[in-house]
Amino acid sequence: MKGSEAEEVKTEDVESLKAELEKTRMKLDILLDNIPGGVFSYDADSGKIGYISRGVLSIFQCGEEQFREHYYNSFDVFVHKSDRAMVKEMIENQISFFETVELTYRVKDMTDDIMWIYHKGRLVKNDDGTRSFFVIISDITTEKLAQQRLAEINEKLYMETERYKLIEEAVDNTQYDYDVLSDVLTTSRKDEEGNRITIEEFRKKNIYKAIIHEEDFPGFKKAMREALKEQKKGVVEYRAKTEKGEIRWYRLNYASFEHRDTVIRIVGSEKDINEEKLRDEELKAKVGRDGMTGLLNKTAMQSKVEKFIAASDPENCHALIMVDTDNFKSVNDNLGHPFGDEVIRFVAGSIKDTFRDSDYVGRMGGDEFMVLMKDTTPEITMERAGELNKKIKRTFTERDITVGISCSIGIAFFSMDGTEYEELYKAADEALYEAKEAGKNCFRVAKTRS
Repeated sequence: MKGSEAEEVKTEDVESLKAELEKTRMKLDILLDNIPGGVFSYDADSGKIGYISRGVLSIFQCGEEQFREHYYNSFDVFVHKSDRAMVKEMIENQISFFETVELTYRVKDMTDDIMWIYHKGRLVKNDDGTRSFFVIISDITTEKLAQQRLAEINEKLYMETERYKLIEEAVDNTQYDYDVLSDVLTTSRKDEEGNRITIEEFRKKNIYKAIIHEEDFPGFKKAMREALKEQKKGVVEYRAKTEKGEIRWYRLNYASFEHRDTVIRIVGSEKDINEEKLRDEELKAKVGRDGMTGLLNKTAMQSKVEKFIAASDPENCHALIMVDTDNFKSVNDNLGHPFGDEVIRFVAGSIKDTFRDSDYVGRMGGDEFMVLMKDTTPEITMERAGELNKKIKRTFTERDITVGISCSIGIAFFSMDGTEYEELYKAADEALYEAKEAGKNCFRVAKTRS
């Protein structure tokens, strides 16, 4: 082969190798440009930045020249000054054992805003003996800020929990900590081994429904539903079963906490208010009583009757009975008011003895009384009315003065004579008037029933 021909063959080989190399570089550029994030290299000793991919420039929204100028073409300057010592130490520690390094740190972008970077690099020895790091980076600012926020919330919850622990040592309250996402309730109550009691699948198994009194459950459920919707504080009172099966009153102060518009925790402090409730009920009972006779007063009597008949089925039979003391004015006028008070107490006692403890008996004012006889029949009601006429018919003598009393009775039936309090009251009052007109000391039934 002549020399010129050999030279042509060598030239063709070189051109072919150049073309293959260019094709390989093109494939490598495509690969680097499509890696999530970006790729760059820097000298392991000097920190001078070498290669920069378009992915890196895209993260920082700038050109290559601007990037190199902004960071003085130095990896050390690229890292936020507050993190440089930490980054250097972490790289040295990891590279002592591994060929790769993995870390996160902060940088300042082109507008000097803080950006969090995830960094994964590999140390490579070059042919000339120098060393370079080839690094893949990605922007994790959003994730990092979310983690920080969650950490702040958890720290706050931890402090709250610690505070609750201190509080529970000083007060006899039960503390609750409900993790919404895992559906786990932790309480300050202890098991036999001294560990806090934890209840899994608290909402899924609807455990609180078996504990809360059925009358108070709707209110409790509503409060919890609202706490799960948004961050808020609230108070709810309810009756619940104790471990011994007793029913007691409790007050729960609770607070829910959000993360990214989602409630993740509910904490609460439950106080036993049973004694407080009993005192309130006792006070209410005293307030609703007639001072002289101990019977329900007019307001309490009306309230109880209204609530009872409102909850009654129209097929039920209840009797509203009006009782008026005959000749009572004569007692006051001839025997005096103190004696008259004794007569009122006698009439009140006679009425109470005639009817059941479950029936409502009230003094409506002066010498007038009302009875609601529950779940009865017309026959039984009229029998009781006749007994009352006999009991109250009495003669009283004081200082040679004799005065006789009796009672007139009017009866109306739910629901035959009405389903509302005012209807029944009017019907019974009209029947009472008829008894007075009939000569007193008798009873009459509304709408001339007999």
